[in-house]
Amino acid sequence: MADWLAPTGSPSNPLLVEHVQATWDKIRPNSAIYNILLSNIRIISAANGRIVAHLPLESVHLNSKRILHGAVSGTLCDWAGGMAIAATGVDKTGVSTDMHLSYVSTAREGDTLEIEAWVSKAGRNLGYTSFEIRKALPEDVEAARPGRLDRRGAVVATGSHTKYLNFGEARPVPLDI
Repeated sequence: MADWLAPTGSPSNPLLVEHVQATWDKIRPNSAIYNILLSNIRIISAANGRIVAHLPLESVHLNSKRILHGAVSGTLCDWAGGMAIAATGVDKTGVSTDMHLSYVSTAREGDTLEIEAWVSKAGRNLGYTSFEIRKALPEDVEAARPGRLDRRGAVVATGSHTKYLNFGEARPVPLDI
């Protein structure tokens, strides 16, 4: 594990929150799915390689059974992995190469999800992130703070997300092909 990785419960760094928010503000206009599903997500904490966000659930987030749609959890996995990479201080969040999700329980309209993601390792080419989605406790939503380690809501989904990070100089395309 990288020595810069913030342990769970590390204090939020306001400069990193600002950086992650700026990264999100650049990405969001170029992604229709993010605009539909994550228009009301709030980044509430960032420490080196770790973010926490809140997402109030609305009807757009639900499936035909009126519970959290699995595609929303997948979108959150994709988004949170990128934002955790941004919380290492870089500007580019990479492209997805692999995502794994485990659906543990569900949530309903009116619930607020707390999304926590962290970088397990970031190398020259690949970044490995993990995440947990849980129901946020009302007092944490009201205070716009992450849940305490000893008191958190029910886990909704967990998983991992691998991202390709090496955006070196563009390679020239040979013209004599």
